[in-house]
Amino acid sequence: MLARAACGAGASARKLGSACGLALLLLAACGTAAAQPDDAAIVSDFNNHQSNVEVTADAIVSRLLPDRTSTTGTHEQFIIKLSSGDLTIEVEHNISIGARAPVKEGDHVIVHGVYVWNAQGGLIHFTHHDPQGTHEGGYIEDGGTTYD
Repeated sequence: MLARAACGAGASARKLGSACGLALLLLAACGTAAAQPDDAAIVSDFNNHQSNVEVTADAIVSRLLPDRTSTTGTHEQFIIKLSSGDLTIEVEHNISIGARAPVKEGDHVIVHGVYVWNAQGGLIHFTHHDPQGTHEGGYIEDGGTTYD
């Protein structure tokens, strides 16, 4: 009887440990999940002239622009139109740090980075990982592939 009780207690402890482990795994996964698009927040940032705001856009690529080189590296540039609204935004993706996103006009993309206001609709930059580890990394999702 004593052996059975000890074995039963061990089984309960293992089940509890497994449940706790699963809960921690799920919590960890939530912390690393991709940000959810919020076009309404970006429209609000534009209307309120907000800058240096982390954003995630759900958009269609409306125009490709030539690469631009500056002291911070070479930037792939394109214009997106938010899926929920008339706002168009320039995306500047530093391909000296992250991989080029091979976007084409008409592609549906998710863009995560830092929004900077301007009168033309603003721009999103920092759409790549941060090699310095001092900033939240950004990304561009296109065709099921994430470029960061």
